[in-house]
Amino acid sequence: MVGDITYLRTGQGWLYLATVVDLATRMVIGWQIADHMRASLVIDALKMARVQGGARV
Repeated sequence: MVGDITYLRTGQGWLYLATVVDLATRMVIGWQIADHMRASLVIDALKMARVQGGARV
C-alpha cells in the first residue's frame, strides 16, 4: 500500500485529500477529505482502508 496527500483549490478555499492505494490491485481503498492537513486526515483514510481492504493495514 501507498499513501498520498494532495490539495485541491475550490471556490471556498483549499481542501486536502488523503488517499491509500493498494499497489497489488491499484485500487483506492481509503480516502478522506478535509479543510486541514492534520494527522487525523491520514488516520481517517487509513481507517477506511482497513475496512475496505481487509486487515492488511
